[in-house]
Amino acid sequence: MSAIELRPVLTGLPPLVDERSRVLVLGSFPSKQSLAKRQYYGNRQNHFWQIMGALFSFDPQASYSERTSALTTSGVAVWDVIAECSREGSGDDAIQDANANPLLSFLRDHLTVRHIAFNGGTALRTARIFVPDLFDDGYVEWSQFPSTSPRHARLKLDAKLSAWWQLKDWLSPE
Repeated sequence: MSAIELRPVLTGLPPLVDERSRVLVLGSFPSKQSLAKRQYYGNRQNHFWQIMGALFSFDPQASYSERTSALTTSGVAVWDVIAECSREGSGDDAIQDANANPLLSFLRDHLTVRHIAFNGGTALRTARIFVPDLFDDGYVEWSQFPSTSPRHARLKLDAKLSAWWQLKDWLSPE
């Protein structure tokens, strides 16, 4: 009889959010590097901070606290669909035994968040599985954006930036 290999349970990061947040960027689950650094999009090859820096006029190479402050000041919150899971490596395709973050409670607690930007297809598919009411409710507008992950390199940075520009439209005064 072979021993059962147990993978450790990984726990995600707390949300980056404040009272100014109007858009929530939802990823699937932090990469291994992000978890080790305790930073969203901690892999330098991920385009997230380059895109956000271009959209909101801040230095994507600034310290993590400066980048997150610039993002929340701009009205953008960041979190993940998955709260905890087991996974070998960093790939979304290796996620197992996932549990979702309480997204509906989050939205009830942060009524200013009116838009959700899914960072890639896995985040959207995972949310559809774990939080189907999110899509039935209709009180938030949502869209899937190209993944900023380095694993999704078929789109170049300029094309990703062009797609992500919708965040600026969502944050424009009405």
